[in-house]
Amino acid sequence: MRLGTREQLVVLLSLLLCIAVLFFDIYSAMGVAAGVPYVALVLVGLITQKPRFILVLATLGSVLTIAGYYLSPKGITDNDVVLVNRALALFAIWSTAIVSYFHLNKLAKLEPLATTDQLTALYNRHYFTSELVKQINIWKRYQRPLSILILDIDFFKKVNDTYGHIAGDYVLQELAKICQAAVRDIDTVARIGGEEFSILLPSTAVNGAMRIAERIRKETEAFSFNYDGVRFRVTVSIGVAELTDEEWSITEFMKAADDMLYKAKNSGRNRSIAKHIG
Repeated sequence: MRLGTREQLVVLLSLLLCIAVLFFDIYSAMGVAAGVPYVALVLVGLITQKPRFILVLATLGSVLTIAGYYLSPKGITDNDVVLVNRALALFAIWSTAIVSYFHLNKLAKLEPLATTDQLTALYNRHYFTSELVKQINIWKRYQRPLSILILDIDFFKKVNDTYGHIAGDYVLQELAKICQAAVRDIDTVARIGGEEFSILLPSTAVNGAMRIAERIRKETEAFSFNYDGVRFRVTVSIGVAELTDEEWSITEFMKAADDMLYKAKNSGRNRSIAKHIG
């Protein structure tokens, strides 16, 4: 279970909280609410978004609750009352931990649904836009090349009308695989519309983006789609743009590639056209 910088900070703060609460727990006559503050360990664990870490902190809180009982001054208060309070503290810690654990697990299952296109298993438009924002900010800071592709299946309506919508879904799924195979791990491939895909290419200038676009175009053209025993072929048109102007917004950046896509469509389809923004 690897922890990032933020999670490591949470661990450090949790340990400091443990030391502070245990110190007062031992040296105060009444203790500090019989260990209930250790519930805070579980709550700060939510920041890490790691379910197992919640259980680790709950276990730590339980150990400290028990240790506080045996190490705190005796004879000043009713020992039975303190013991009951400790038991209630353990209940509070673990009830919070269990709810938090299942909550984080549920979030982990829902997150892909919020960012993934269910048909193609690619990212959806929402995730693509958020990644685009991040990459533009990186570009502004480090001035590394940043390019984008927008591609569209030529005459896709004809595919649906001729072979059926299920066959059209099959084409989208196969095209998604072609796109994924043509890019690197750092690139982001998304389905942003019905038959429209977009690819974000960090550290890639327009010439490199064009090579990727042509690879996708040629592999799509050569691919023999085979659905329900029927073989057919499709082609794609691709618009390419590189970002070089800090004044351009996300919308303008995508529009530049989209304009090149329509230029490719109007120029006969099955081609890639690039625009250098500046």
